[in-house]
Amino acid sequence: MADRLILVIMIDALGARIVRDAGAFDFLEAPDGPLPSVCGYSSACIPSLFTGRLPVDHGHWAMYLRDPGASVFKPFRPWIWFADGLMGRKRITREMIKRALGRMGITGYFSLYEVPPRLLPQFDLCEQRNIFAPGAFPGLDTPFDVARARGLRMRVWSWSTPEERNRAELRESLRAGEDDFLFFYSPQLDAVMHRHGTRSAETRACLDEFAGFTQEMLKLARNAYGDVRLFVFGDHGMADVDREVELMPRIEALGLRVPQEALYFIDSTMARFWFFRPDLRERVEGLLGEGDFGGRVLDDEECGRLGVLFPDRRYGELIYIADPGTIFVPSFMGLTGCRAMHGYHPEDVDGDTLLLSNVTHARVQSIMDIGPLLGSELTALAAER
Repeated sequence: MADRLILVIMIDALGARIVRDAGAFDFLEAPDGPLPSVCGYSSACIPSLFTGRLPVDHGHWAMYLRDPGASVFKPFRPWIWFADGLMGRKRITREMIKRALGRMGITGYFSLYEVPPRLLPQFDLCEQRNIFAPGAFPGLDTPFDVARARGLRMRVWSWSTPEERNRAELRESLRAGEDDFLFFYSPQLDAVMHRHGTRSAETRACLDEFAGFTQEMLKLARNAYGDVRLFVFGDHGMADVDREVELMPRIEALGLRVPQEALYFIDSTMARFWFFRPDLRERVEGLLGEGDFGGRVLDDEECGRLGVLFPDRRYGELIYIADPGTIFVPSFMGLTGCRAMHGYHPEDVDGDTLLLSNVTHARVQSIMDIGPLLGSELTALAAER
């Protein structure tokens, strides 16, 4: 029997409220939480969780940032002009670009969603490296960096391979009992709640299934290891959607010459703007201030406090964030709405996650404490070998 295993099950969008309301995972110790997340989507939350740093420090915030000079989409400008502009084939254009990016070695998570193809060369991708691997954040350590540096045997499963395959391989690894660190990530709960809402029967069934899966993995681990240290957590929670706002048509009605005079990116819960004529910012701010769009502008002071004030404004010169429960439809993320969403202000309690474990451990107070906690656990494990 092997000595010790650190087993991590990370469930995207595992919210503190939904776990409490469902009474799920009651076989584990009292949870650490609710744990506040950071401002942004998983593209910001997961890097902050892994590194213990704010977005402005690790560089990842929204999936798309403005950088026309270094854009990974820049080489495709002629294709876009032909397939999208001349032929009007947006679907073909997106599929062509997606395949080409894979051949270029882009290993991070991204989707082209409904971003207008003609605007893609104005943007770059935030996550070009696989963040579930060592070396993803130069100069910053994640648990995967710590495990590699300490010579620990690890296996990692993430979104890049199918869930059922990942679960089967995790079971095999636990039965073999040869690894020191096993990290399993699942986006399944996040997808269920987007489709059905946080209080739906489907969400409750998904939570119950994850609890059962976790119990099964813990039992398998205990059969192969003398000491199993299990950690279960999410990167953020989720709020039910009760309002859809048509912000994008109102922005388009301003008649901004995009991208010559201004540029914008409409996410599900955020609208980000760049201006190349001073008077255009006033026009946009006037629209946002006069209309009842269910949100507010984040000024520089608040962006700084939240750790999303980037000096070069790569993620936006003007940031407008929706109130919890409101989404912008249509947006660059989709033409239709969903039942639940995240990416709101981190003070929204529905955005909190939690950490569950079967062992006593250093307490955590936010998602940014989780990565360092795992790093300490891995360091202690390596010291005992």
